Amino acid sequence: MASCLAVTAIICVLITAVATIVAFSTPNWIKMMVGDPLCTCQNCDCGLWLYCSTGSLINNGDLGNCQWFFANDYFIERNLPDWFKAVQGLMSCAIASSLLSLLVGLFSLCCRCKSCNPYQAAGAFINLTFLLLAVSVCVFGAKAYMNHGAVVLSSDSLLLKPVYGWSFWVAVGATAMALITSTLYFCVGRQKDPYK
Repeated sequence: MASCLAVTAIICVLITAVATIVAFSTPNWIKMMVGDPLCTCQNCDCGLWLYCSTGSLINNGDLGNCQWFFANDYFIERNLPDWFKAVQGLMSCAIASSLLSLLVGLFSLCCRCKSCNPYQAAGAFINLTFLLLAVSVCVFGAKAYMNHGAVVLSSDSLLLKPVYGWSFWVAVGATAMALITSTLYFCVGRQKDPYK
């Protein structure tokens, strides 16, 4: 039977993977009220892959007012800055590495291996997830602030400046959780017999 620390690490990597997928797939990285060349929209919530007119997705779950970046012969995707495309790629790799860490961690629960340590491998994958998430969150946060004047909280009711949305903050939380999880995995991996 796996130790309590190993099970805790697997639960943490599951939370990290779910948070990463949610941040990756939702259109709420930045909220724009005034037209901005980043998402070429006005009064919208902009994500990594689509933007939605404010309220359409949140209020009724309707994707009718959403525009995918790949629609219209990749019109929006082609016009995105390089840093934004880098964040898309980093987040894609973060999902893959977090899911690999989850698979290795789950495999370690059911298979006992005396000559190998699957916790070290799971820890390495979740550590890679941490690095990918940290770089993507830092790049998005810094470039959105420097190039578009994004703010954490808006003091005016008109939202003249872009505001970081909840998907961005979920990605920040996933980054912190990935760091905690990698620490847990490396602690489990250093035990002489992690099944006790």
